Amino acid sequence: MRGFKNVYRSLLCTMAATIGLCASVSADERWEGVWQAQGTLFTLRVAMRDEFLQIEPVETLGFIWRNSPGRVQGENASFNVEYQGVLATIMVQLSEAGTAVARPTRCQPDYHFVCALVQNQQAIFTKIEN
Repeated sequence: MRGFKNVYRSLLCTMAATIGLCASVSADERWEGVWQAQGTLFTLRVAMRDEFLQIEPVETLGFIWRNSPGRVQGENASFNVEYQGVLATIMVQLSEAGTAVARPTRCQPDYHFVCALVQNQQAIFTKIEN
């Protein structure tokens, strides 16, 4: 039984490595690329520079915002976004290979309609290009 578990674990790691989950894939490679919000055309380009995520719009659907570089801590990154008088902090967590979940952790002023709309919301992004 133990031998089967080791073979199974090796097989899973081999499969995971091909989709970006094992240590052989660098953190930069997991973050970098073009990401699209699931169910929309909203698309961003993410690049690592000096240990920070640089986020650039590709297809914004007309939204105009400014953002700070993202601070990376393992599988998580956070950055600030300014949009229509709102300052929000967004936390992004890498999940399954090629996907990430983004959610606001702070939104000010809290009475602003944008903050009310994003409260308890999240967006799933899929990596569509390296």
